Amino acid sequence: MKCKICSREVQEEGFCSLHAKAYNNIQVKFEVWKSALDVSWSQYLAEIQKNSLTGEWAKDVAKHIIEEESKDV
Repeated sequence: MKCKICSREVQEEGFCSLHAKAYNNIQVKFEVWKSALDVSWSQYLAEIQKNSLTGEWAKDVAKHIIEEESKDV
């Protein structure tokens, strides 16, 4: 099975090991951002995509999550 984002083999959560690590980091850091800035999940994901200091793997995951959530609406 392939990663939801790239063509690497799936490791966990439907992601390859690199995107899975980014996904886990995004989830953990959201709690920090939420308490410090009182941002919503969607605002947080948008900020990840805009931040020049955010890594490409995390930006890929944030974009994927935003796209998936927009499909559900």
